[in-house]
Amino acid sequence: MKERSGVMEKIISQIKGENLKKFRWFQEKAHEILNLFVKDYLIVYERKEEILAVIILGIILKTPLSFNPFTAFYYLPVFISKNFKKADLIDEVEVEGERYFIYDAVDSLPYVKWLNEVLTTRKAVEFRSGAKLVPYVVKDEDIYKVERLSNKSTNSLTYLRKDEIIKTYRKFAEGINPDLEMTFELKKAGFENVQDIRGYFLYELPTGEKYTVAMVVEYIKNEGDMWQYTQQYLKDVIYRRTEGIDFTEYVREVKEIARIIGEMHSKLSFTKIDISQENVEKILESIKGNFSKLLAFVEGKQFDEGTTSLLDTIKDFGQFIFEELDEFSHISLGKYMRCHGDLHLEQILKTERGYVIIDFEGEPTKPIEVRREKISPLKDVAGMLRSFSYAAYAAYFNYLEKEMKREDEEVEKLLISWEKEVEEAFIEGYLKAVSEEASDVLPKEENFLKVLALFKLDKALFEGIYEVNNRPTWFKIPLKGILECIEELKKPQEMGVSYG
Repeated sequence: MKERSGVMEKIISQIKGENLKKFRWFQEKAHEILNLFVKDYLIVYERKEEILAVIILGIILKTPLSFNPFTAFYYLPVFISKNFKKADLIDEVEVEGERYFIYDAVDSLPYVKWLNEVLTTRKAVEFRSGAKLVPYVVKDEDIYKVERLSNKSTNSLTYLRKDEIIKTYRKFAEGINPDLEMTFELKKAGFENVQDIRGYFLYELPTGEKYTVAMVVEYIKNEGDMWQYTQQYLKDVIYRRTEGIDFTEYVREVKEIARIIGEMHSKLSFTKIDISQENVEKILESIKGNFSKLLAFVEGKQFDEGTTSLLDTIKDFGQFIFEELDEFSHISLGKYMRCHGDLHLEQILKTERGYVIIDFEGEPTKPIEVRREKISPLKDVAGMLRSFSYAAYAAYFNYLEKEMKREDEEVEKLLISWEKEVEEAFIEGYLKAVSEEASDVLPKEENFLKVLALFKLDKALFEGIYEVNNRPTWFKIPLKGILECIEELKKPQEMGVSYG
């Protein structure tokens, strides 16, 4: 192969943008890709038929809602080879009369061994620009074999067969990733339901800016995440419904998870701050903004009859969203503090030692400075309740698809009753745990359910935007959630809850 430093940028810049959209880690699937370029790179090694390199890839994009392009950056380890293999192929390009295959190398043994060597030797590696990949060691281990995990997130997880995982943050954002920061702080505070950290890597510029690119954490043997467990559980509930239904065991697990989340918030309550009118207005503006974005994204798209009906009903609530919602502008939201930020069933592992909470980076599509902001702990509670709702309707839709039915009122009612019982159990377990040490972070008891509904609505709208752009077959789930949240907010003020 020719000397790579001169031709590599030409090779990478010819990647077809649409090819990136097939990867889960690429976040801007709904955007138009205008151009690609190499912002920075380092070459790990060059051989006759291939090179291994780490690319900081710049992608110029245009959102459907704006005419102004913007640039997103991604951390991308790649193999550039003259040999074809099917797995992890990004693209095939021709440069200067030669054909090259470009592969995602994040799960490859050569890349992982190199990264481990960097961490073990504690020696920084320099990029072309003068920036450095700097390793930080928390504890020493060795890595000798790798295997990919099922990647359902926007990051990449590589299982190291020594009870460790490399978690690679593909989206390149300045600052310390909240996942690293929060996991470290919780472990330091004595919270045991998180992973240990072995080390991490920062991309550091000579001017001082830092970017978190990867973290090496403990791999905890587990039965899967709680989303997988819940889907199997609900499948069993549906097909055994004639035998009599008892949710007792699952409810017991939910109360334990709620207790752990309450303990987590208690450990984090030292970060609490008083909030202002501006904070209340910000959540209301977020709801209005997400409502407008959702309607813009569905404009001109075709949906089935059921989805269209749900959308029409949601559109009818426009006046409530943009006018009547302001009635909540003087409600007390409690204290703001550092929280998980994107808590749902997939972020909780079911293990022999109990439940472990993972992925503290917040909502990955949002800027890192937003994900590091303090927020009400009810944002995490709302995330869990929305996840239970998702689980119920995902199980329902999977059942309808398998049985080739359009609807089944009996099964839907069963799952709604499960969701209601689980939601009540979660709130009860959470309040019992958090009120023992940190009840002052919560809103007033009489406002609890309304504030919770506000955060649930904001979450459901955010989910709707995601699903219509990434997973349209699931679009109905957040639409149903949006309507349920609006109905909760429109109800007369209830008595609320008791903190004991």
